[in-house]
Amino acid sequence: PLIEHMIFYLTKTGGDARMFPETMPVQWFAEIYDLRFKVYNVLQRRKRQAHESSLSRESHHDFHPHDLEHDGEAFFSKLIAKESALTELTVGRLMGNYIFFSDGYIPVQTGQAFYKAIQTDVGKGTFYSLGSDVHCLFYKPAGDALAMPDPTECFHALANHVSMTGRRFEVGYAAAFEAFTEVLESRKEGLGGSWFTAPGESSKDAFMRRVKRSDAAYDIYQAYAAEHTEKWAGAKALTMDVAMADMPEIERKYNLECAEYGNVLFGLSDEFAAAGKLEQEQLAKLADVGNLQAQLDSGAYVAVVDGSKVSQADALTKCVEAFESGRDKAVDAVLATKLPALDKKK
Repeated sequence: PLIEHMIFYLTKTGGDARMFPETMPVQWFAEIYDLRFKVYNVLQRRKRQAHESSLSRESHHDFHPHDLEHDGEAFFSKLIAKESALTELTVGRLMGNYIFFSDGYIPVQTGQAFYKAIQTDVGKGTFYSLGSDVHCLFYKPAGDALAMPDPTECFHALANHVSMTGRRFEVGYAAAFEAFTEVLESRKEGLGGSWFTAPGESSKDAFMRRVKRSDAAYDIYQAYAAEHTEKWAGAKALTMDVAMADMPEIERKYNLECAEYGNVLFGLSDEFAAAGKLEQEQLAKLADVGNLQAQLDSGAYVAVVDGSKVSQADALTKCVEAFESGRDKAVDAVLATKLPALDKKK
């Protein structure tokens, strides 16, 4: 309960763990129980379907250990660490092309994103480039500045994108994720309609205000904030024709980044490397005994490569082998990369 209450408090207020009160308002406890029952309602339906369809003696809730009493603390600690690592990796990905903190602009890295960006104001806005080394264009619509999107709006956009690209969230994870964004959005009631920034504050300032100086990544974020300001100081406005001509090369590099991101995810992150290696070994064993094709046909395994579903076991095996061979090279290249801003601090 303490961890649950702490997570709720930090999400609800955006405050500091050191200011955690001895007791919270009774309405907050009621809200916690409402959210808990909402998530467990989804998990229980999933558990019942799996239990009845398999006729197994035991069945357990998703995202729960088999022995909650003895293994619950360690299990949920690992789960929180995994989500924290995933968030850091996502932020790092956004920082790579200076998308992080550029919330006043629409980032454009694909032809589809280009089309959707100009639809916001029928192409009356302006495209900006931060240089040839940044594989992204930024579109600023004409008229008023872009409003800060709501957390639930962001969740629904992400969930829709995942569904439209042939994937989906785990049902229990989606329910918990949506509940988290609802709590996050409820900050607006006490902050004058804002949930992240104070009135007149930029997202950069709001983020740096919340990062503790004792955080191991503080120097990284500080160096990035300085680089972000420097890059935008030299931003170049583009005509519509020039922006369209640049898009094919930007999209090509973006697709390469997506492939390399997988290498970094499963090669550098301790939280994902072990699980990825175990799953690769399981696929290799299934292929060796000739059961991989049956698993793909039954839908027990679903493989997606370059936005297309892989239905043949041989093709999947080749993709796994290619991924393993390219992963180590990508990791070595990342580790050899130096950040000038951080080197100066040393």
